[in-house]
Amino acid sequence: MSSEHFDDGSTKKFTLTAFLAFVVVFCFLMIMMQCHGDFMPGGENEHAVVTVTEGEPEAAPAETETAKPNSIKVTLPGGIELDALKGGIEDKLVAFLNDASSKGGKDVWFDFDNLNFKTGSAEIVPESYGQVQNIAAILKAYPKLVIKIGGYTDKTGDSLANLKLSQARAQAVLDGLKRMSADEKQIAGAEGYGSQYAKAAADAPDEERRKDRHISLGIREK
Repeated sequence: MSSEHFDDGSTKKFTLTAFLAFVVVFCFLMIMMQCHGDFMPGGENEHAVVTVTEGEPEAAPAETETAKPNSIKVTLPGGIELDALKGGIEDKLVAFLNDASSKGGKDVWFDFDNLNFKTGSAEIVPESYGQVQNIAAILKAYPKLVIKIGGYTDKTGDSLANLKLSQARAQAVLDGLKRMSADEKQIAGAEGYGSQYAKAAADAPDEERRKDRHISLGIREK
């Protein structure tokens, strides 16, 4: 009697143990399959990485645009657009030419704002030719326009040397316009004035004297 009862209890215990073991193994396999699926090629994680990668190039234009917040397009007759800066020579000059009430004259000048030369020379740096080319385009768009190029220096150094340098730089701009097919009849000439019209003293801070070192464009006719 006691032996039969023991066998019956053992069978029940074995069945219960086997069932619990099956449940544990089944749950373990399900967990493993789920984890494995998360890292399979083409799974959700890989898609997330692709999304981030694709988003990075889209940020580049915004950074490039903020680098030049004052960049504008100056429109010429015929629909031609020039890349320029707001308030720069192209912007001011075209506005002046489009104003029917404005008139040219010996006292009407516009300063180049993106024109630089190598130190102590009349050689225009390559990155400044963009503005010279813009002026050539404006001359072509306004065939009645007649200009003159003026060169200026500050009061430091030898006055005669400054006069010579300012003349050479003004001439360099004139020559650059000619190389860009500007009509010679529209250019009245180039003249260097040295420090004749400089306002800052020779011992003034460079920030003040810098304003006296420039190339200007005079409007003779429009």
